[in-house]
Amino acid sequence: YPAETIPAHANAISERAGPIVVGLGLIEAIPDQTILSRADPTDVDGDGISGRPNLIAAPEFLGFSPGPYNGKYLGRFGRKAGAINLLQQTANAYHQDMGITSDFIPTENFNPLAGGAGGDPVADPEVPAATVNDVVFYLQTLRPPIRRNESDATVSRGEQLFRSIKCSSCHVPAMTTGQHAIAALSSRPAYLYSDLLLHDMGPDLADNFIEAEATGTEWRTTPLWGLGIVQNVLGGTPFYLHDGRTSDLRVVIDVNKGEAN
Repeated sequence: YPAETIPAHANAISERAGPIVVGLGLIEAIPDQTILSRADPTDVDGDGISGRPNLIAAPEFLGFSPGPYNGKYLGRFGRKAGAINLLQQTANAYHQDMGITSDFIPTENFNPLAGGAGGDPVADPEVPAATVNDVVFYLQTLRPPIRRNESDATVSRGEQLFRSIKCSSCHVPAMTTGQHAIAALSSRPAYLYSDLLLHDMGPDLADNFIEAEATGTEWRTTPLWGLGIVQNVLGGTPFYLHDGRTSDLRVVIDVNKGEAN
């Protein structure tokens, strides 16, 4: 398969590390209004925090009618909240990350070096809807890890500082889910440490990549659950931030600029 090349006229290249995928079903079950109630795009309360939603036009394969927000829906998945639900996120991951077509997105990616579409000999779509839906269910039911070391004095002191310097204004410790077809996801606390809104994070984290309504300096607040044990699935070394640039949480804190100043 001939590797694609970056066109000379491309003006933004965004490197992305794989996100932590635990607790996604709980995130999907949080009511829109719970998330939108924290939006303050013009910083009316003057606290320096101006989170706003990324509103997404639903792709045709979701079968949605025009959404409630000027025909759009609330995005909540992906680094810039560019996906409405886990079906969109999963179908996109098959297609964009792995180049695998499905019943939901049956057309190959265009690759001019392969003479047009795709270049592989496998008939499209390559995986049925049932396979994608099984992956969605799997992701919905991956529970986040239980919090550790709560009795440790250092942990308690860190939590107090985290709240006092307003990290929790964006990394909201918990939200409650609404009703969901999967009973285990209904009316449960989700300790995600995120508001799932977009925030301007300043120049050190800017990728200049526009995704729906998200600008080149905006990112969805990354959920922090599981952060302390992420090295367990990365060969013993953690890699943080959207591009995996560092293994040092001090660096992570330091490059949070923009609203985080």
